Amino acid sequence: MTNDNSNRFDLGRRPVLSGLAGVLATGAVGTAAASGDDHHTGADDTTQDEPADQPPEAVPDEFENDIEILNYALTLEYLEAVFYTCGLRNIDESALEQQFEGRGPIQDQVVNRLRVVRDHEITHAEVLGQTVESLGGEPAQSPEFDFGTAVQDPAEFIATAAMLEDIGVSAYAGAAPYIDTFELVPPALSIHSVEARHASFLRELNGEIGFPEAFDDPRSRSEVLELASGFIVE
Repeated sequence: MTNDNSNRFDLGRRPVLSGLAGVLATGAVGTAAASGDDHHTGADDTTQDEPADQPPEAVPDEFENDIEILNYALTLEYLEAVFYTCGLRNIDESALEQQFEGRGPIQDQVVNRLRVVRDHEITHAEVLGQTVESLGGEPAQSPEFDFGTAVQDPAEFIATAAMLEDIGVSAYAGAAPYIDTFELVPPALSIHSVEARHASFLRELNGEIGFPEAFDDPRSRSEVLELASGFIVE
């Protein structure tokens, strides 16, 4: 078993000027990775188990243009892609399966399902990077991430995955209303709906209800970066 909890996401592209990644690298939203216990505690901050009776209002627009929104989404996809890649590389399949002993078919299917989630995140990152280039921009470079014991301990891996997926869903919901180019809206919504499926699945694996509310709250860019910053090394 390889112990790999710090990595970058490599799409085989040349180094580029880093849009959102540059913000992260400056320390504007934090630099040091939190401990595994801190990550697990953070998962509680992202759950929203009180029923929401009314649709939420839009969060503030913190973006200058569509390329900035795309690079923001790209960096979040890097985060998820590296997380799943490291966790599935480090943790024995049998250890993951044992977390779900007695839960029927899910015990046998969980590793393959998590691989599908990982592959989705990689695909999202690749497509977002290509889209930025097609618009004449430079794709954000992946920061370096450190997930600590969250990519070593099976239970913590699942809890952290649920937290990251919830963050991703709220991030897309917060940013999508500010996309100016109409042609970008359908792909963005398509990614958002898949991320919501991931979030529901991971919440159920983590022993939570996958769909706790009638309405999901969006998060602003600054709120998302604050939550994600504990995993950013540079």
